Amino acid sequence: LVRDNRVVYGGGATELACSLAVTKEADKISTLEQYAMRAFSDALEAIPLALAENSGLNPIQTVADIKSRQVAEGNPRLGVDCMDRGIND
Repeated sequence: LVRDNRVVYGGGATELACSLAVTKEADKISTLEQYAMRAFSDALEAIPLALAENSGLNPIQTVADIKSRQVAEGNPRLGVDCMDRGIND
């Protein structure tokens, strides 16, 4: 029985979208709290990094490509495609 039909996208897409949002908000803060927010943002990237590495991809390049495409296209559904080895929506 499905009571809530909202979808959470896989492949680290959600974590990267949240990481980008937290980083954007951290840029607006001038106090020491910004460092905690940036550390949290970096921690969110660990999941897509692990997915890319375990898929045999270059993890840093893959995550950088996904983040840049999410920002450029405004598409938070982009994530690591572990099956076809690349980036997919």
